[in-house]
Amino acid sequence: MTDTATIQEQLRALLHAERGLVELLGTNPDWYPVLLRQLELAVGDERIIYLGAAAASGLSTVTLRVGVFTDTIVVASEVIDDGTPGAQVVTRVESRTGLLRFELSGGSETDNESDSSWAGGFRIRAFYQSGLIVTVPANIVDTETKRVSVHAVLDGIRSDLRARPPQAQGSELDR
Repeated sequence: MTDTATIQEQLRALLHAERGLVELLGTNPDWYPVLLRQLELAVGDERIIYLGAAAASGLSTVTLRVGVFTDTIVVASEVIDDGTPGAQVVTRVESRTGLLRFELSGGSETDNESDSSWAGGFRIRAFYQSGLIVTVPANIVDTETKRVSVHAVLDGIRSDLRARPPQAQGSELDR
């Protein structure tokens, strides 16, 4: 079993690598330790294939969404901080076997420059049995590490879909 400090440090590093989050997390918001602990409990000893996060700020509200893919689970966390004490932090965990379908959208000419390019124009939306919808990438894909992890998620999502029993796939199509 991996120790808590190692898992939290990995999660911290991945979150800080997301564009725009250093400034948000640099203020040490009260909800940050809660988010880290929930992610740590959800991920456990699983190998993290992808972590993506995006924040949106309104006049008095900050919303942060974090998505994590491991070999067997999908984790989706949401923080809603409206400035009042006790920001809402909720983390959902779903088996990757619950994938119903995925959609690809977007894209640009630069996405076709090479097989390994991912300029960030494409978006993958994965739909799960519980109603969970996860969008990858959550943020800008501007490093080779990010490109590799996004490709790994897409490969994994295709494998998840192929692994579904044919009768389960057919019943979803009939809906």
